[in-house]
Amino acid sequence: MHSKSLAATTLCLIGCVALSAAVPRSAYAAAAAFAYLNANPNNQSNSVAAVQIRSTGESALIAGSPYATGGFGLAPAVGAEFAHRIEVSRSRNLLFAANDGSGTISAFVIDPFTGSLSSVPGSPFSFDSWSPFSGISLAVSNDGRFLYASGITLLSFAIAANGSLSEVGSEWVFSERVGGVAVSNDNGQLFLSTSSTVYIMSTGESGLTADPPSALSIGSTATDLRVDAASSRLWVGTKFGGILGYSLLGGTPTVAAGAPFFSAVSELSGLSADFYGRFLIAYSSVGPRLLGAHTNADGSLTLEPNSPLQPVLAATSAALTPDSNLLLLTDAHAQLDAWSTNGTGELAHAAGYPVPTNATPGFPSIATFPDKTPTPAPGASRWLVLALGVALAMLGARRMTLPALAPD
Repeated sequence: MHSKSLAATTLCLIGCVALSAAVPRSAYAAAAAFAYLNANPNNQSNSVAAVQIRSTGESALIAGSPYATGGFGLAPAVGAEFAHRIEVSRSRNLLFAANDGSGTISAFVIDPFTGSLSSVPGSPFSFDSWSPFSGISLAVSNDGRFLYASGITLLSFAIAANGSLSEVGSEWVFSERVGGVAVSNDNGQLFLSTSSTVYIMSTGESGLTADPPSALSIGSTATDLRVDAASSRLWVGTKFGGILGYSLLGGTPTVAAGAPFFSAVSELSGLSADFYGRFLIAYSSVGPRLLGAHTNADGSLTLEPNSPLQPVLAATSAALTPDSNLLLLTDAHAQLDAWSTNGTGELAHAAGYPVPTNATPGFPSIATFPDKTPTPAPGASRWLVLALGVALAMLGARRMTLPALAPD
């Protein structure tokens, strides 16, 4: 090779190696997110703590946190009932927090770039049908138009443009307080669990309808439930009977083959479902216990490797980050713990956790929200950069050694 072309190739290789060293080593890190804890302290002023979860997995308290709700905690509850005391609308940048001790709901606007909260005018919202210490479980529709809330009395609310609430639709009263609550993706059905029954309510353009609910007899003490994003599968956690799985395809719930699952692991009372429908997380403050399970098309569950686990925290609530790559747990001391899910539900404890949130100890529940700050495009692999550099260098060397054309 010509000495000039060799020199050019060498210089290009050196430059490519230097460039590749500057490229991030991980182009597929978990997306940054915000976590919010409804403290729900025992008969004390309530607040919401806000935490930033960076793409590295590290956490930092958000300036101004915790944010006062203007209400009070706590309502007596069993199992994972506290897990539904907070809800976010990702499409509307809104957060709703239940004040169990006041029988009210507080509403906040989320700054999608900083994670900070600002109170909605008129918050907290009170309603004649509720009394203090009745307990309030929350679920918000996918489009952010409706909020559903229930203790013993179930109500639906229209969410105004500024986040304020107004009661709409039918009102329902149950003999037992509602624990788990979830709304279908199309806002056509609302799923509720009481200690003895799972109810499926009809909803529509005016909130709850007057149509009588259908009921599933579960044969155990229900504590929580989750519906997948496609509204095709339902899971119900129980106090002593494992986890029930159902297929919702065809309009009639069908019990999954092999249900109940993991009945040998008692007190799997709380559930959290992967948005993409790949796995389910179950947890309990008793033990404490934690497990990840692969979800199958018919609603059945397959235990992931290394589950069940005994986490450091006795979790009162759990939530997955919006990309489902990180599981967050909180406990009665308002600590925050984190577990990597590996995208499959195979859990591994995240370094540096648990961490304090500065929230008042109580019975906190947790929700997550995507950090919507624009991020640069993922960096190319350093080896890809190097390979392209070599190719360009060789091409340049070849062009430099071409024989000169004869003059005309």
